[in-house]
Amino acid sequence: MDWQIKGLTCDPSNFQNIEILDVLIDVDGPRLFTAETGLCTALVMLVDEDDQRARYLVAPTNDEIVSQLENGIVTVRKAVDQPLVWVLEANHALEPQNAWRTTLSGLPESVLPEKERMLWPHLQPAFRLRAIGEGLSAGTVPSSVIRQVVEGASTALRKAAAHVYKEPAKQGRVSNSRKRLYDLPVQHFAYNSFEVAFSLPEESQECLLQDDADAEMHQIGSALAHAIRRSEGSDDNDSELETLEIELLEALEKLVPPLSGIVTEFEVGGTILGKGDETYRLGRETSKRVKRVLQAVRTKEEKITTLEGLVSEMDRDNFTFTLRQTSDHKDHVCSFSAEIFDEVMAAFVNESRVAISGRETLKNGNIDVSIFNEVGGDSTQV
Repeated sequence: MDWQIKGLTCDPSNFQNIEILDVLIDVDGPRLFTAETGLCTALVMLVDEDDQRARYLVAPTNDEIVSQLENGIVTVRKAVDQPLVWVLEANHALEPQNAWRTTLSGLPESVLPEKERMLWPHLQPAFRLRAIGEGLSAGTVPSSVIRQVVEGASTALRKAAAHVYKEPAKQGRVSNSRKRLYDLPVQHFAYNSFEVAFSLPEESQECLLQDDADAEMHQIGSALAHAIRRSEGSDDNDSELETLEIELLEALEKLVPPLSGIVTEFEVGGTILGKGDETYRLGRETSKRVKRVLQAVRTKEEKITTLEGLVSEMDRDNFTFTLRQTSDHKDHVCSFSAEIFDEVMAAFVNESRVAISGRETLKNGNIDVSIFNEVGGDSTQV
C-alpha cells in the first residue's frame, strides 16, 4: 500500500467508534458497507489491504443514495463520488490509525471502483448507449440528442429482434413478451456525455444471469455484437459489412453517430452483448461505412413505393398495419413511427382511404412508411 493520497491529514480519532449498519458486499468480510463513523453516515469501501492494515474509502451518504445504489440507478463510483471523502487507514479490527481528507480525483485510478460497476452483477445494464461529444453535460444536452440516443437504442434492439425472429412485420403480430425484448425499461441516465441504460424486464433477469446461449436477449445481443464487430476495420474495406442482412445494417445505422453535429461517437455496451463491462466505440468513419453499404443494399433489395389503400388491420403495440384494397392490388404489411400513430389510428377507425409512401422490401412487399395521409388530406412525413 505505497500509493500516495492527495489530501490533508486529519485526526483518525474522528472514526474511533465505527458502527457497521448494513453490509452491501461481503467477500471474506465486509468490502462495502454503510456505517456510522462519528462524523456522518457513510458508505465505506475497502480499497486496499495487506497483512497488517487496510485502507477504506469513506463517503458521506444517505438513504436516497443507498436506495439508488441498491436499485441500479447509480454506479458504485457515482455513489462514493462526493465533494468530500476520506481515506481511513485501520488495522483489521477496524481501529483507526491514519486518515486523510480528499476527493476521488486525489486517488489513483487503480484503487477506485470501475466506472460502470453496479453494486451487484444483476444490476449491470442489459444495454446502454452513450453519445459522446463536446458540451453534453447535465443541463446542456439538446433534446434532439436525447431523442437520438433513446430512439436509436430501442430501434437497434427492435431491428436486431427482427433479424433473429424475422419479426415484427414478417410473421404477423409480435407477442407482448417478445415486444418487451426491445421495449426495455430505462434504468438510468448519465451525463458528461449523454448515456441511457436499459435493464431487462424483471422476469428475464434470472434467465440472463444463467448465461443461457439460447436466452432470447442473448440472441438479440449476440446479433448486435456480431454486426458491430463486422463494422470494425479500415475505411476502404466494406466486405465484412456486406455480409450482413439489412435488418442488422439498419440496427447499426442507429448505433453510429451522425456525420455532422455535436455527437462524434457512440459507445455501446451492456451484458447482452456478451463482453461484460467492455464497450464498443463507434465513430464517424464507421458511420460512413455503414451508410455506404446500407445504401447499396437498399438499392438492390428495396424500392420507393407510393400506394393508396385502406388500413384494415392495425397492431398498436408494434406500430404496424396491413394495407388492403390497394392501388397495386396487393396486401402490404406496413411499419410506421410513433409520431404518426394518431393519424394511422384515425384512418383505421374511420375506414378512410390513405396514401402512403416509403421503402418497400422487394422479397416480401413490406413497407417502411415515411409519408402518410388520408386521400385528399394533408400529408404527414416522418
